[in-house]
Amino acid sequence: MSAKLTIYCLEELTDYFEFERLCNGLMSLEGYNFIEPLGGFSDKGRDAIHVNESNETTIFAYSVREDWRAKLAEDAEKIHKHGHACNQLIFITTARLRPNERDEAITFIQKEFGWQLDLFGVERLQILLDLHHPQIKQQHPGIFPSEFLAIQNQPNTSTKRDHLFIDSVPEDRVLADWLTKKLTAEGYLVWYEQFKLLGGETYPDDVDDAIKNRTFRFLGLYSRASLRDPEVMHQRSLALNIANERQQDFVIPLNVDGVSDLQLDSVTKALKFIPFDNWAAGLKQLLEKLKSINCPQSLLHGRRIAAETFLEKDVLSEETEILFSNCLRIHRIPEVIHRFKVQGVIPKERLETLKREWSYRKFNYNTFFSFHQPPSSIVEQYPIIERVDALWSKVEKIDGIWSLNLVSELIRKALIVKCYQKGLKYCLETELLYFPPDITENNRLKFTRHDGLKTYVNARGKRTYPPGREYLYSLAPSFYVRQDLFDDFTALIRIRVRLSDTEGKPFTRKRMIDSRRKHLCKNWWNNDWLSRILAVSQFLADGEKITIGEQQDEQIIVKTIPLHLNAPIGINESTLNEFNYERSELLRIHDDEYSDDDINDDTINHSI
Repeated sequence: MSAKLTIYCLEELTDYFEFERLCNGLMSLEGYNFIEPLGGFSDKGRDAIHVNESNETTIFAYSVREDWRAKLAEDAEKIHKHGHACNQLIFITTARLRPNERDEAITFIQKEFGWQLDLFGVERLQILLDLHHPQIKQQHPGIFPSEFLAIQNQPNTSTKRDHLFIDSVPEDRVLADWLTKKLTAEGYLVWYEQFKLLGGETYPDDVDDAIKNRTFRFLGLYSRASLRDPEVMHQRSLALNIANERQQDFVIPLNVDGVSDLQLDSVTKALKFIPFDNWAAGLKQLLEKLKSINCPQSLLHGRRIAAETFLEKDVLSEETEILFSNCLRIHRIPEVIHRFKVQGVIPKERLETLKREWSYRKFNYNTFFSFHQPPSSIVEQYPIIERVDALWSKVEKIDGIWSLNLVSELIRKALIVKCYQKGLKYCLETELLYFPPDITENNRLKFTRHDGLKTYVNARGKRTYPPGREYLYSLAPSFYVRQDLFDDFTALIRIRVRLSDTEGKPFTRKRMIDSRRKHLCKNWWNNDWLSRILAVSQFLADGEKITIGEQQDEQIIVKTIPLHLNAPIGINESTLNEFNYERSELLRIHDDEYSDDDINDDTINHSI
């Protein structure tokens, strides 16, 4: 129990600076008496250093990131780049280290930099904290709450009946997850197989024994699907036998989807069910029941434990809210797909440039499918010798190709052609279609918001990261066509970014791209992405529609207003602002020279 709670606290901590202080204290107790904390934002890869009597330097680096291996490489490169003296690197992380990962990391640091690496993962930290230096946890309540320490100091309660056991089937998982979080927030210890358990415990290996000896009440989620599950029925049979032996209401049945008495056996039918057709009302009745039977609330800090997976009530607003998607309605699709057979063979190089002028699907060396007529430059050089038309909605396949898939492909390619027609360029290195310099006045994309206000976003811009090093970015739209969303066919637009040096040469190293994309987009929230979707789609449009194709009966028409709906309940996002700073600290993002002038903030309000 103690070990699991300690690991839980380390894995779920939110205060990075407190973690730094904890690590410095541990290392001091481990013999590094002259450790000097550095930390902060400009530590150049060093959170602390230690120089011993032989003038040998140990550098300490700490991380709460899941991708600890990438963080290790980043810190090591910073230390090397800045020329810091280093004989040994100690890297402490809250991640779990696999043996092969540990061995690879040690070999890498030795080979690349010539340093000895000592790694501390979460399990090794737990041993230090629980077995060697348990007193240090009391000095860091931000990581180890006093309630957790109280639970750890309790005597073994392996035979204490203090848990609620939830049984359900996968079909009822959404309700079971929600119920687990709610009950945990109320301070109850809960066992539920499909959920990562809160409170530091794992699901019991011997379920029957747990139900018999450690369960206070058994919560059965009765649904039509659960009545067909042998394992669930076995657990319920065991629980009903316990109820009969103890002569108590050991089983609390919850009616999930209106199971009728005709579907239940005589014993189950006699139970008093709590209806969960309305979850809020059902939960209220369940909590009243648990209170009336004095169910133990052993988890003294349940709300904090459940906080990361459960939104508190004050986050919700009674005001309606418009929720926008990145889906564009396809207003019109041509009824006919043409099959063109041309004379001769079009060279591969010409076919590549042809993609910028004409949306087509190549069938064989001289046969093509398209909604539109080929460009005159092609027809003049490679005359059409045969044309066959097909009503795609009336046939399942066209020449062996699924008609619906062919339609999706041609629509997507038509949107790409539209981008080329509007002046976007293709980057071979990044495979992105992006906004080149001066495609619009001052590189601004003017657009009208859903509420009628006119504003703009930048199609291109310049940023500084790391300090002193500038880079350029360009918006780069990509398109997908789905058949399983709002309509038969829906176009999805996604905004990506092309990153390059100040000369326009694109970055190709993944690490350089990831760090700058994170720097650029870290404060782009839903409304910021929506603004860019609106700006790009309206840039491609003529009026309120994106039209591709010259002849009216061959035109593809796509609406520029993203599909949206009205939600009856909104979110008070102002209540979430307090988490932004902690999030930035955990991600270790700090940009002294960052200035977001991409959006005209005087006119854009947060809308989604």
